[in-house]
Amino acid sequence: MESGLRFPKRNNKNLNTIKKFVLVNDPGPPADFSFKCVNNMQDVLLEEPRPGVKLLRRSKDGKLITQSIRLNNNTLTDLSHFTQVIERVLKDPSHLCWIDLSFNDLASIEPVLTVFPSLSVLNLHGNSISHLSEVDKLATVHSLKSLTLHGNPIETEKGYRSYVLSILPTLKSFDFSGVTKQDRTTAEVWRRMFVKPKRDALLDELHSDMQLQHSDSDSTLSSDSEGERQEQKEFERATIFK
Repeated sequence: MESGLRFPKRNNKNLNTIKKFVLVNDPGPPADFSFKCVNNMQDVLLEEPRPGVKLLRRSKDGKLITQSIRLNNNTLTDLSHFTQVIERVLKDPSHLCWIDLSFNDLASIEPVLTVFPSLSVLNLHGNSISHLSEVDKLATVHSLKSLTLHGNPIETEKGYRSYVLSILPTLKSFDFSGVTKQDRTTAEVWRRMFVKPKRDALLDELHSDMQLQHSDSDSTLSSDSEGERQEQKEFERATIFK
């Protein structure tokens, strides 16, 4: 006797669509190059990522399918060739949203970190960044939600937390601590008292320099004109007495 139940036929087309959806939307485990004694970014090309609980997926050309990379606990002093290496290692660098560069020896926040449009988590704690103004470079990364900088020399500077939050208003977490409403208020006060006046002063200084250059240019032109008039007079005098 036939059962009244009817099972749907297996649709390979739908299964393939689902697989493609998962491959595109699953960020996958991070590419882990931590504790590899990496001295420069090109060393990454000589290393295999550490195995994790989840298996790293690769594209047909061997590139890693992931949205995050760990480069922590190495000996990096700069990020030369960072973009080129990332493009060779990852399938789609534009989807890179998490970069861990903690516990290296970076002295600055290099502009190359601002070129990734999806970057939302950046770990830089335990480095050698000594100037708060380095944080200004990240102001263009509007997707940034989490940042760590503790363990750098800048941590001891006055107004450290308020300065960072005033420059990066999109942060939801800073130094593994959630950004509160009070943090926002304090950061805004800090911005009005210190950051904005400082920038205004720099703009005024720049404007003054431009005016001075313009004045010097006018003086030079005036001097040149006077010289030309003198030469014309001498020419006319010489013509008369010929």
